[in-house]
Amino acid sequence: MAAPTPRRPPPAFQQKPPAKPQIPIPRTPEELPAKYRPAATKVKLIIVALPIAIVSSYMLYKRLVMGEEPKRFNPKREDFTPKR
Repeated sequence: MAAPTPRRPPPAFQQKPPAKPQIPIPRTPEELPAKYRPAATKVKLIIVALPIAIVSSYMLYKRLVMGEEPKRFNPKREDFTPKR
């Protein structure tokens, strides 16, 4: 008869692997290493500028290609009477 194979101990008795050292996560751009600051600035610029560029180009497309009239805040200037 074959010899029985050794069993693993139940999970409660297994040893936990040693904890990996934690890498600190910077909270502000000033805490970043110096070599990453230019990249962080570029990413921030893209995050801010890209939605503005997309929306403004879409509005310009609607005006030029689709013929939509631009919105006017005060379409009839002569009807405007200031309040006193």
